Amino acid sequence: MKKVFFWLVAVVMLLTGSDAFAGQQLDAVFPYSLEKRNIQTVSGHSTMPLYINLTSFDVPRIQQAEVSVRLPEGFSALPKEGWQVTKDGAVASWSLDADYAQNFDLLYIQAEETAVPGSNEIVVSVKGDGWEVQKKLQFQYDAAGGNVAQPQEKTKKIDRKKFNWYIQSVTLPVDPFGHRDDRTENGVIYVRDTTLEGFRNRMKGEGATNWSAVFNHPAAFLLLDMRNPQKDIRVLKFKAQLLDRVTGNVAEGLVTAGKTNHEAGEGWAGNTGEESETTALISLDGKKTQAFVLPLYVDYFKVLEGEYTLRVTVAGGGQQKIQEVPLTIAKKQSLGLMAVAFAFVCFLLMFILLFRMKKCIFEIGAKGAITVALFAAISFGGIALPSTVLGDLVHALLGPFSGLVTGLLSGIMQYLLIVSLLVLYRKLGVLTLLYVLKFMLSGIMFGHFSPIGVLSTSVYIVVTESLLWISGFYTKEILKTNYMFFVALLLGMGDALITFVNLEQMMFFYRLYYADWFLAMYMIVNGLLYSSIGSWIGYKTGIKLRQVVGE
Repeated sequence: MKKVFFWLVAVVMLLTGSDAFAGQQLDAVFPYSLEKRNIQTVSGHSTMPLYINLTSFDVPRIQQAEVSVRLPEGFSALPKEGWQVTKDGAVASWSLDADYAQNFDLLYIQAEETAVPGSNEIVVSVKGDGWEVQKKLQFQYDAAGGNVAQPQEKTKKIDRKKFNWYIQSVTLPVDPFGHRDDRTENGVIYVRDTTLEGFRNRMKGEGATNWSAVFNHPAAFLLLDMRNPQKDIRVLKFKAQLLDRVTGNVAEGLVTAGKTNHEAGEGWAGNTGEESETTALISLDGKKTQAFVLPLYVDYFKVLEGEYTLRVTVAGGGQQKIQEVPLTIAKKQSLGLMAVAFAFVCFLLMFILLFRMKKCIFEIGAKGAITVALFAAISFGGIALPSTVLGDLVHALLGPFSGLVTGLLSGIMQYLLIVSLLVLYRKLGVLTLLYVLKFMLSGIMFGHFSPIGVLSTSVYIVVTESLLWISGFYTKEILKTNYMFFVALLLGMGDALITFVNLEQMMFFYRLYYADWFLAMYMIVNGLLYSSIGSWIGYKTGIKLRQVVGE
């Protein structure tokens, strides 16, 4: 019997068609918040949005639906296109497509002087051909708006034209959390230079440039501080544009995330805004003050450096507020390019030293070559290995200041080994051989073979060898104490230069940022101080080692 009943039901459904599964679903929220916050209380004299969403499914024909909103006494709907405001609410006519349709809209409701405090109800009804759905929305109305008046104060009538939402201030740049970005000056945005983007990626071993990721990464963030005296809840449209300070016309440069650019490649979300502007939606949630952290996107192929005016427009509900702030767009690239160019020059000069290295090996002999290899192994095992293994742990504890600890190895210990070896074998090329062996060991053990690693090693070799050659270190018959003190300071200054060049290269290739004070601190401490101390200790150690070798 059960099987017979099942098949009878199935046959009836097939005969009646897909309308057996057809239906309509009505969703309504009041007050509605874009952040999906659960707001139950409406403040006095405020304006709140009513969200209505109607979904129709499995109906194989176009339908007409009549939407009606019945409001409690003292509440009225604001005029809006597509809606007819009535005495007790508003009505609209929606058309639902066949098979599947979804219609939604926001209707703003305003509280009048005659609104009754306490519990109130809004009824949303939708009627169609043979069907009707209804939603009842309960909310609390607080006529005082959360403010308790003093007994001696007289109630003042609110001037709606004066007391409304408005822009208090616009601050940029800020970080993603809305805090002032101390890395740049106020009103200055540094944008990345994409001219050499392919070169950067190939030097880092990343291959072709992912332009979608480049364009969808914010160039900066701004802080929009809004004031909302009437505690309105509204969904507003934000728009940012660049204005030419001379002509006042909108200048190219800003875009909206998801914009498609044929030069940059397809596959984004499509054009979500107008040309030359960054757009977004923001939601007032009924607070008197509210801050929004909004991203600014730029078109790196069109944006130009210069002085602009940033026009911020916030609009919604037939109202529009505009505020303009000065803005400077700059591309911080000159020092990075100079550092990379200097590194390439060092790379070319290094070939001269590599040819000299063969002659150096014959001059120092097998004993000297073994000694250099031993020092290179000590440098790798005692400096490169601990710095690599413990570097992440120290960085987790000390953050950006971890280099001051690891610099004890790469600064003091490194130059201790270098100078002590040079005291034993004062030949041009010994230092080159040491660095090459250390680089090969690091590359084999950790896979650190990369174009940037080659450039960094080239800078170390050329700068250090040049300073020693210019100072006459290789031709001095006797290494006196005063002279070696000078050499120690000279090597310290040379390492400060190397530190600066390598940090600028990292900023150029990896899009990092180091503040000027941070660069200066590393150059002075890790470069000048640690390296000078290490060189002086290395001189004393080298004398002791030379005595042992002589014996």
